[in-house]
Amino acid sequence: DNHGAKGNKIKVRSKEQQGEKMSLRPSTAPPIQDMPPPGGYKKIDFGRYLPDRGPKGWQLWAGAVTIMAFGYYRLGQHNQRLVQQKMQERKVRYALAPLLQAEADREYMERELVALRREAEIMKDVVDENGNKWVPGSSQFYGGQWMPRKIGHFIRH
Repeated sequence: DNHGAKGNKIKVRSKEQQGEKMSLRPSTAPPIQDMPPPGGYKKIDFGRYLPDRGPKGWQLWAGAVTIMAFGYYRLGQHNQRLVQQKMQERKVRYALAPLLQAEADREYMERELVALRREAEIMKDVVDENGNKWVPGSSQFYGGQWMPRKIGHFIRH
């Protein structure tokens, strides 16, 4: 439908009527092809135009081996420092062990004396089958060797 907005008829012209020509028909002649000049083109020196692409393979290997050797060297140095530090800490502990043991023994004796006084107070009226009074700290079992009491025995409330 070639009508406009007001109902006027629009005339359509073809390209030939407008003065433009259609494309030409292909000819049957063989195509013309560009050929190289006689003797060929001049050779191009690609090495001159391309930059180097980084280090050579042996340089990469040498760099990697150097970096790894340095890393292992530093790791070994660090491990030696740790061993020396642990040895010094161990020596300090060995030097402090007698002092700490003496402190623990003193605390144990204080707890033992408190427990014996409490036992004497509780067992003051107890007499054994022979008529002897109870001795604080004595045991009804004979072990033959003195052993310190368990710590939990003194902590009961």
